[in-house]
Amino acid sequence: MSAREWPERHTYLAHALALSALHGPGPWPDGGAPLPDAKPPAEQPFLSEVVFEGIRTHHGAAGDDEADAILDLVARIEALTSGPPDAAALHDAAALEALHDAAAAVSPLSVADVLVRECTERDLDGGRFREVGRWLAENGGRRAAVAVGIVLLGVAGDTRDRSLLLLLGALEDLTLYATVALLRSQPDRDRAVFDLARRVDGWGRIHAVERLAGTGDPEIKGWLLREGYRNGIMNEYLAHLAATTGDLAGALAADPVSDDVIDGAGGILLALCNGGPARDMTDYEDGPVAVERYLVQVGRRPPVLRRMAIVGTLNRSLTDLPWDGAVRAALSARCTGLTDRADWRATLADAVGSDDLEVFRRAIWPATTVGVPIRDRLKHHLPAAPFDMDLWWPLVDDPGDFDEVVELATELLPLDDLATGPGLTLTFCAGPAGILDVVVSRLADHPGTGWPLIRAALSNETIRNRNMALQALAAWPTVPAEVAAAVREAARIEPDDRLRAAMAALLADRG
Repeated sequence: MSAREWPERHTYLAHALALSALHGPGPWPDGGAPLPDAKPPAEQPFLSEVVFEGIRTHHGAAGDDEADAILDLVARIEALTSGPPDAAALHDAAALEALHDAAAAVSPLSVADVLVRECTERDLDGGRFREVGRWLAENGGRRAAVAVGIVLLGVAGDTRDRSLLLLLGALEDLTLYATVALLRSQPDRDRAVFDLARRVDGWGRIHAVERLAGTGDPEIKGWLLREGYRNGIMNEYLAHLAATTGDLAGALAADPVSDDVIDGAGGILLALCNGGPARDMTDYEDGPVAVERYLVQVGRRPPVLRRMAIVGTLNRSLTDLPWDGAVRAALSARCTGLTDRADWRATLADAVGSDDLEVFRRAIWPATTVGVPIRDRLKHHLPAAPFDMDLWWPLVDDPGDFDEVVELATELLPLDDLATGPGLTLTFCAGPAGILDVVVSRLADHPGTGWPLIRAALSNETIRNRNMALQALAAWPTVPAEVAAAVREAARIEPDDRLRAAMAALLADRG
């Protein structure tokens, strides 16, 4: 086999090129999934590699627990890059294939830092070292092997590798590695990462934008405020970075301020108030100033439903913020002054009263944040859109008569179709099964009601629905014979050991 006669495989590079031809530079649908080496759906882990690495980099530690594998990789790389000065790094096809397979077997997150250290401590030929990294990146058919190639390009790559790193980095499973490689190999590191950040949306966006913290580039700072903080995971991961690096408070003091900056600012402030997995409003020194300037800016503009909702949410959040009491009171008064303003209320009333479902749906959030009743309007729209979760959530959370909710769900949901028989689906389902879940999950607070809904949930394919049904029944003071018989039959065919035991325990407890 000659140096260029590589075995046939569906490479990540070919996959990325196909996606680029179909969808442009990115973001790509599903972050580029399914990947060339993806397992069949039935064999896929609960958490994908990119999700696992995202959680691990933000909420855990990546260890160097693959010491033997790292030393083996380094030895293979060293052998490929040694030899006479005129020898090519790609002269040994069998050795390259062996390196590919060895790299495919490691966790790239675990080995990356140690691999870089071990390789840089050796006197390896830089040009041939780059060739090896490039070969893995271009010819790899396994995620870990391609990631290792990208890591090597971060050590020995240069401007010639920029396009390749951007292309492969648009696959969100590789964005983290491509981001670090761009930072290490490109002279305009911020601009290179900025280019990649705009090509991704989920964990890839988070990994890339986090490396832009503290940038002084005006274009990047403006993009962070307008849209750069947004991602498909949680905006809370990037909101604080956008507010500080992008100078949110300063941007809101400008005259004029564009609508896209206003709307970006609203999203950032909302995420900061939500709190969560990253730094939030309590960590934002300019928070009071930014909120005040945001309120001034939206007050100068015609009322917009989303801005009403953000102002209402900010007002509710002020109570829990550790700011000076007088400052919080002044900001709260300004929020209330806006949400009570006649033109704001009129705009909201028109949307709440609309028979256009899309218009009404946009009114739900602002109405709930400022205390405008919408229960009757929800009931009005549900018969025409019985599987619209946006309508059911506020209805089940409404403090009004829950018997009405039970009656409506019993009437509108296809209960016979939902009694599919038990399965092992763990996740929350969309559509009728999800609505059944939402309603039945509240029935424990209303013991003795909703048996038709509970009966359907008890026979639903999702474990969660069956569990919610049991929790509801556990709150009943007594279990009628009809109900006990249904639980007994459900236990007989229940495939989940824990749920089957819980059903038996309920029957034993109620004798």
